[in-house]
Amino acid sequence: MDFDLTQRDANVVCVRLRGRLDSAGADSIGTRFTAAVVSSAQQVVVDLSGLSFLASMGIRLFISSARALAQQGGRLVMFGAPEMVQTVLDHVALDQMIPIVATETQALERLARP
Repeated sequence: MDFDLTQRDANVVCVRLRGRLDSAGADSIGTRFTAAVVSSAQQVVVDLSGLSFLASMGIRLFISSARALAQQGGRLVMFGAPEMVQTVLDHVALDQMIPIVATETQALERLARP
């Protein structure tokens, strides 16, 4: 499991995830991911298209990072989930806590809304 950060503009960071976000994957990136997201203290879009698997520890990582970012006035939107990953997200209704959209363009548009 790994990720890359890209500064989209002065206020938006894009995090692109790759691999399996199971217990081992969450352990391997958890601290770095949370630090990268929360330290940005801005708007974050997370690209899920590179995920091949998502388990409960990965969901926990998303929730805790989104909450910590929100406490600093930032927002997080996820996009691009492969079908299997989207099914997991749907089952846990994660979209009730974190906006999840299909494309990066939609994620950026979602961040532009108040």
